[in-house]
Amino acid sequence: MKECRISLKNEKLTSYNRLSNLIIFILFVFFCYLAVFSEIKQIRIKSIGTITFLSICFGLQFYFRNSKYSFSHRPFFFIIIMGWISFENYWMAGITLLFDIFSSITTRKLDVTFTKSQIQYPSFPLKQINWNDVNQVILKDGLLTIDLKSNKLFQQTIDEIKTPVDEKEFNDFCRQQLDK
Repeated sequence: MKECRISLKNEKLTSYNRLSNLIIFILFVFFCYLAVFSEIKQIRIKSIGTITFLSICFGLQFYFRNSKYSFSHRPFFFIIIMGWISFENYWMAGITLLFDIFSSITTRKLDVTFTKSQIQYPSFPLKQINWNDVNQVILKDGLLTIDLKSNKLFQQTIDEIKTPVDEKEFNDFCRQQLDK
């Protein structure tokens, strides 16, 4: 085995997705408010355009939700950012961009990569751990444990559906790397 990649469970993924959906919904409602109650015709037209693109994106996301073409919140945030830029409201575009960045960070794939030279742990930013800094690595009953010599301990449940791993083979690989 040259390399092993294990996907970790993101226990808070549902919460993060709900928060992103709530933010997008609030901004959608705000654009609807501007489309109906704004006294400036240009703002109403731009709001209707933003609402139209968001509605198309909602429809596509619903249509492709269970296929390989499903997508995340990024297109929604992009459309909202473009809507704010069309209003020349750059600070709201910046805030929406921050929401997009936070959404991307929190909903990314959490893959731990074990190679012969190091371990790449999916923290933010990516943590690269040399085998010299590790006391022990164990995968037992769906729980990955990385014990560092600096008395730090990483424990996380793995996503066995995404990455079925032979525990004995994985533990033997890690033991070989630690014995070097």
